[in-house]
Order: sequence, then C-alpha cells, then structure tokens
Amino acid sequence: GLIKIGEALQINTSLQILDVSHNRISDDGAAGISECLKKNNTLQELNISKNSITSNGLIKIGEALQINTSLQTLDVSHNRISDDGVIKFSECLKKNNTLQELNICKNEITSIGLGKIGGA
Repeated sequence: GLIKIGEALQINTSLQILDVSHNRISDDGAAGISECLKKNNTLQELNISKNSITSNGLIKIGEALQINTSLQTLDVSHNRISDDGVIKFSECLKKNNTLQELNICKNEITSIGLGKIGGA
C-alpha cells in the first residue's frame, strides 16, 4: 500500500494533493513519506492526519521539508506528536520557504511546543 504510493510519488510529475488520513500510518510510514518528499517537486498538499505518527515521524517529515520546495500545506493533526517533535520540526522549518499552512491540532503539544513552532 503505502510503499507503492511512496515509490510512485518519487517519480510523480502531476499529483498535487495527497490525503492518506485515517490509515494507521506509523513513524515508519512517515519516514517513507519523507523520502518521497525529498525527491518530489509537485506535491503541494499532504494530509497525514488521524494516524499513529509520533514526534519521530514528524522529525523525519521536517528533515525532508528542508529539501522539498513544493509542499505548501501539511496536516498532521490528530496524531501522537509531542513538544520534543515540534521543537525539532520547527528547526527544520527555518530552512523551508514554501510551507504556508500547518495543522498540528489535537496532538500532545503544550504551549512550549506551540511557542517554538510559532517562532519558526
């Protein structure tokens, strides 16, 4: 499933929106998506909400966004992301100029994490 989607995304030249919410995606799946984001330059919106992604998965996505120049909207709401993941993710965002919208609601993030992401 997700492995085949990931492989296709690496060579994709037309898909702009991908919604894989509600799919029990774990950190391994997020790592796979991050590898695709490093090579894909057409995907503009990614919804990976309501899965089982933790801070580790978000950090992998953040590392990919340091390279990716097309993603504008990312929804990681309703996962299991905590402050440590958001803090490291915010550091990655400092090297990204294209992400415009980020939905991180309904995670395990406190005002500390929100403060860091707001400053990125």
